[in-house]
Amino acid sequence: MRSNGSSAPTRSPSTPPRFHCNAERIMAGRSSEPFRKAAVSLADERLAMAKFPKPDDTRDIAAGEILALTLAKQAGIQVAEHRLVPVGNQSAAVITRFDRMGKDRIPFVSASSLLGLAQGDVGAYTLVADGIRQFGNDVPGDLRELWRRLVFSLLASNYDDHLRNHGFVMREPGRWSLSPAYDLNPVPEVDRAHMSKTSITEDQEEPSIANALVAAERFGLKAAESKRILREVLTAVCDWRKTGRQLRLKASTLDAYASAFENPLLDETRCLIGR
Repeated sequence: MRSNGSSAPTRSPSTPPRFHCNAERIMAGRSSEPFRKAAVSLADERLAMAKFPKPDDTRDIAAGEILALTLAKQAGIQVAEHRLVPVGNQSAAVITRFDRMGKDRIPFVSASSLLGLAQGDVGAYTLVADGIRQFGNDVPGDLRELWRRLVFSLLASNYDDHLRNHGFVMREPGRWSLSPAYDLNPVPEVDRAHMSKTSITEDQEEPSIANALVAAERFGLKAAESKRILREVLTAVCDWRKTGRQLRLKASTLDAYASAFENPLLDETRCLIGR
């Protein structure tokens, strides 16, 4: 958590000191290497993944991910525990691992692996929905959650939502539940040229809110419920700048992400739900 949005980050009193020590040591030891991730221990001995900046980053990627995770939580999505932590003059996104219970590992698979897709196979949210029906522990709940994540990704420009960025944790042998959402990264318009989105259905239609509403039945949703969910997600995403200020993100960082959150799909959504 940043304590000052306009100056060099300082240690927040709420941040575990032991994490700061570990993170700064990692940064110092690898300062000349381009890297993104490192495993760290939190003060309570839980494991986490710290994501650091790369030398060629043109915006604060860590801040964007923490902002997206915070908005997703406000939109009613179950997300991985997260925080933005200052490290020297830079910042890291720290994501607590959800595939651990104390020293025990909780079985985890990506949606791609659960569906048996080969590398390069085209994915779709409706395919994941079919997988939930076949292998799910809480089928109705996870189908609703998946559709909520779908419309959030559309409205928040989470273009890197390939099926390895959707995961499942085992609840009992052969029964899986959606893991907390992770790797949510809003992509400004300037960087979208080489990004690919997971399509809504196998038909590879244009990613739009109208098409998501048409497909809602595949997720077990009636029209009234899908529009209720959509309103909740829209409300959260529309507050992105206010939420960013509450996270004490720099004004320049918020400006860099403006086109990710202020996009034509928000206007489409307002028209569809009458706002």
